[in-house]
Amino acid sequence: MKIILSISFLVLTQQLPAQTRYDVSSQAEFNTAHSAAIAGDSIVWASGVYSDIFMDIPKNGLIVTAAVPGTAIFSGASKVEIEGDNVTLSELQFIGGNIGTSHVIRIWGSDVLITQINIKDYTCYKYLIVDEDSRRTTISYSNFENRLNLDDQNILSILVHNTEPGYHKIQYCSFKNFEGTGNDLGIEPIRIGVSTQAEFDSRAIVEYCYFTNCDGDGELISNKAAQNVIRYNTFENNSKAELVLRHGDEAIVYGNFFLNNMGGVRVREGSNHFIYNNYFEGLDKRSIYLQNESSDPLSNIHIYFNTIINSAEVILGGNGSYPPTNVTFANNIFVDPVDQLFEDPTGNETWFGNISRGALGMTAPGGIEATDPGLTINTEGFAQITDSSPAINSAVAGYPAIPGFKGLYYDSLVLLDLMGQERPESVDLKDIGSVEYSASLLVMPHVTAENTGPFYLRDENTTEVKIAETVGGEIILDPAYDEYVIGSVIMATAVPASGFDFGSWSGDVQRDENPIQFTVSEGIEIDAEFVPEPLSVLSDKSMSVYPNPTDDSLVVEWPDFKFTNASIEIISLSGKTVMEMEKRLESPTDFSFSIDVAGLKPGTYLFKTIFYSKKNRTSFTSQVKFIKNQ
Repeated sequence: MKIILSISFLVLTQQLPAQTRYDVSSQAEFNTAHSAAIAGDSIVWASGVYSDIFMDIPKNGLIVTAAVPGTAIFSGASKVEIEGDNVTLSELQFIGGNIGTSHVIRIWGSDVLITQINIKDYTCYKYLIVDEDSRRTTISYSNFENRLNLDDQNILSILVHNTEPGYHKIQYCSFKNFEGTGNDLGIEPIRIGVSTQAEFDSRAIVEYCYFTNCDGDGELISNKAAQNVIRYNTFENNSKAELVLRHGDEAIVYGNFFLNNMGGVRVREGSNHFIYNNYFEGLDKRSIYLQNESSDPLSNIHIYFNTIINSAEVILGGNGSYPPTNVTFANNIFVDPVDQLFEDPTGNETWFGNISRGALGMTAPGGIEATDPGLTINTEGFAQITDSSPAINSAVAGYPAIPGFKGLYYDSLVLLDLMGQERPESVDLKDIGSVEYSASLLVMPHVTAENTGPFYLRDENTTEVKIAETVGGEIILDPAYDEYVIGSVIMATAVPASGFDFGSWSGDVQRDENPIQFTVSEGIEIDAEFVPEPLSVLSDKSMSVYPNPTDDSLVVEWPDFKFTNASIEIISLSGKTVMEMEKRLESPTDFSFSIDVAGLKPGTYLFKTIFYSKKNRTSFTSQVKFIKNQ
């Protein structure tokens, strides 16, 4: 039997519930709806292909979406400009248009949500640009692909204000198939800041995004402002490009997978960058490149707890008149280089607790031990340490601490590893390399092409299973594995040999030979080896926090879903993130935990939690409001 899962999305925002819905199918109808709409209203595009549509959205609090996700497709000279605050734009596609030197989507407003958007095969200036005056814009579950013109303009651009950080987020997006020579053509998938904004604090986060075949420029992300976080992304099969730290200081780069690219991380300019808990493999030109650059010579570069395997050299920038200074390598694993592990040492690097195997390429300094790290290749094809590895409990302290930045929450204490496992607080009990030893954990990327971008573009997720038995209102599949979410629509192709009579079911099952279609309800539970890839968003009622109001702590409870981790964010009503943390869920039956909120100021907050399982690559989001007393 094949099981095909399709989960519909409920977009949760900080806005008021929709009050009036305006269904539109033309420019005139959109303009009329926008004129009549007030905050909380939705403008819903009917399914169809539209040409030369201009969605000008200066009003606050509107929701603009599609009647059926992904079926409202815009082309020609279609574009969107958002000046209003608290606007949501979702589930629309922009394909094959030509708007010359205009942008497909431009945002001036704050607290804007762009989600489930697909932009592909456009001729334009930028696919999406966030203006300096915008604050707290979130771009999620969207796909950016194959701009037709090779002009000197990047794909997704975030501009930075000179006095106030933007705190923007780019999450669960996919960037694919940008052709080019890999030279400085300006076709970077993401650029944060411009050269003149290098000294401005941006505090943007790029997380859980997937980059593949992005060869239009040598830079996958061009970091040109200060205090940005780049974490938990996958950079894969980019034959001419790498992540580049350009202008701007204090970049935080951790938890990423760099796989089969030209390079991993190139640090061209700036100071106080931190690169840690990353996995590098199959990089054919360089894995880390510290440049010898006169415009802004590198200083205070920190490279900790990384695993670099089967890749080209780490280039240390000693060749030239402006070598990097105060470079620290701590507790990394360097193994099996393409040629040699290091090139162009300055001789002034500082080394703590590193392990290497392979030709070093320089005179061995103290702080690198040449030994077998005890790696094994797991069933997903990635390296991780075994129980006999000398890396276990062997990290060395003494390296500079990772700083924290106001209003920006990330793992500055290295209390988690690459896969989100907890690390010991004491440095000398941490394992060397990117992952703590675990007999059960599989090292593999957090995100792939299958769990990023709009859900309506993803390939159907199928697997061969068979019905083992039926008991009452329950269908048991063999082998049993995970629970499907109530409300999921299931398509089942009957296997005659199973002997199961679908016709004996009633209510939730509508028999139509093959396939059989039914909806999971309170009386039907599907257990299967197949794990649903699409990311679903649960309603507010799916999670509870109490006591509410509270004085000092909150207990968080959620339904009986099997997750291993929770990512928690507490947001003020002004849209500012005031607390952020990762929580490891201790067991499959652990459906509650408590957190300390005594330090929050009195007021009303939004409590947002993403429950997820990295092994199964599933994620469910819920959010509720709570009140903090005096």
